[in-house]
Amino acid sequence: MSTHYVAMSGDHGYLPDNCEVHESLSGAVDSLAELFGLGRVRKRELRDTRSLELKPSRDGAEYCEIQECNCEDPAVHSDGGGY
Repeated sequence: MSTHYVAMSGDHGYLPDNCEVHESLSGAVDSLAELFGLGRVRKRELRDTRSLELKPSRDGAEYCEIQECNCEDPAVHSDGGGY
């Protein structure tokens, strides 16, 4: 098993609209930062806390978060099929 990071976003109470798996925490942070156009402060908060409340009117989603996982098949998490 290898550690991987699941980056997801969406609205509270629903399945994530976006879900991708990354080999590293920094890759997951960079992916979500690019998707939502996060500035330095919000990107640092996401990296430090692994979750971030967004503004739906500006960002198009209520939250984004990153979860660490050690399952056998990382591709099961990803809309795009894996790394």
